[in-house]
Amino acid sequence: VGFRVVSLRTAGTCCCGGEVWVAAFDSAGVDGFICCFMGANSAGPETKECTNVLLGGVLGRHPRPGEEDSGDENMAALLLGEAADEHGRLRPPNTRDGSLRLFGAGPADVQVVLYRDPAYWCPYCQRVQLQLEYKRVPYSMRMINMRCYGAKPQYYLRKVPSGLLPAVELNGRLITESVDIMLDIEEAFPDRTSLVPSRREDLLRKLMGLERDCFALWCGWLFRPFGGDRARDGFVRAMRAWCDALERIDRSGPFLLGSQVCLVDIMAAPFFERYAATTKYWKGYQLRQEFPAIDSWMSALETEVDSFATTKADDFSTVHDIPPQYGNAYYGPSAERLQRSIDGLDGSWEVEAVADSSCDRLEAAAAVVRGGEKLVKFALRGVGKRPRTVTAPLADPDAVPDEQLAQEMDAALRIIAEALLVGAGSGDEASIAADISGSETVKMRLATCLAYLRDRIGVPRDMSAGAALQLRAYINWFNRAMLGDRAWDNVRASLSVAKA
Repeated sequence: VGFRVVSLRTAGTCCCGGEVWVAAFDSAGVDGFICCFMGANSAGPETKECTNVLLGGVLGRHPRPGEEDSGDENMAALLLGEAADEHGRLRPPNTRDGSLRLFGAGPADVQVVLYRDPAYWCPYCQRVQLQLEYKRVPYSMRMINMRCYGAKPQYYLRKVPSGLLPAVELNGRLITESVDIMLDIEEAFPDRTSLVPSRREDLLRKLMGLERDCFALWCGWLFRPFGGDRARDGFVRAMRAWCDALERIDRSGPFLLGSQVCLVDIMAAPFFERYAATTKYWKGYQLRQEFPAIDSWMSALETEVDSFATTKADDFSTVHDIPPQYGNAYYGPSAERLQRSIDGLDGSWEVEAVADSSCDRLEAAAAVVRGGEKLVKFALRGVGKRPRTVTAPLADPDAVPDEQLAQEMDAALRIIAEALLVGAGSGDEASIAADISGSETVKMRLATCLAYLRDRIGVPRDMSAGAALQLRAYINWFNRAMLGDRAWDNVRASLSVAKA
């Protein structure tokens, strides 16, 4: 990038097999840079193309004393991997209002406008987006809040008075209800990877009915106070029926109609993702272990449908976004162990317990850096004013941060980002308490803010599931190092998220 490197150190191995390096530069305003060198297959220092050539970015961009800030945020966005790719693989966080997905076409070729939620909570929005991505239909996205976490813009309420999501404009025609949207998209773009094979329409209609039966029986088991053994048995029968469909209709592949993905695979995937997470959390029931056919089907979707893997949440994000949408679920008698694991209360969010992945750590570090001052202010909401104006417990759109700790929070996030780059256990723990000045009260308030941030990392909105787990673990690692083992163990539970 035209700057002189003054220091260079390794920071692990990229998932492509190359070495990851962190470089420091002599340029004003640029403190660091992360890149992947495919050194294993090259005789010289040249870089080779890799999907993760740029895994991180600038560790800190700021003017030095006596200099003016250039305001050049485009370079920072590029270095941080934030630049939108309108033609390639979908890469959350893709929550920008007006984002385009072109797949090699031009903006004038866009015939579809998708209205969806920016938090990636809505399964109905997700399945419409999966269809558009799988078929590679050019579209633009408009981001509309769900009521449980924010207000809807007036222009959308004029279009859709109910405010419900998703909605699509197809060549200027407004369509609501996800099934109607998906059928209309199939009809409008038959030449783009048809998801409705000829002469299988009647079978697909039956499978669509089965998919809705699964949903109804899931609701009956989780969200009804009488959801005991009878409700559980009904849900289990529905899952067996789904397995029968997977195993008997066409055994040439892992999907409902064999080796090719069909429309009902796409319709059902977001809901089975939620069935697996929620039955584990509230009922202690491990769906994918109980039904290997469903596990194989979901694994195939995760590996062969890129957009499903990209838009899929982790269990923590799923279970905490479900109650604001569907109401409170009812716990089963054997749920506590898995619930504690999903909420990170059993030690599963400790660095020692998390499988190390340099790619996930680097993605998390880049997200922290990308957040910058905005992330500092967001975390400081943890000790600020938080009026309850929405129903989602982990959403605070009208919160006001207490910025008295801004300097300490900035320092803490820089330490966490650097630790993510090089890995924990490098001797940094002993210096953290000294680096963060202030009384024990100040440190406790800082720990409270970091825990607030930790519990509001959303997957896939903010980062991938693996990166989120690394960042949560490194936040806990920092809090333990800052407060000391005894103090952290005494307050850890009180700083943890409430049960969903």
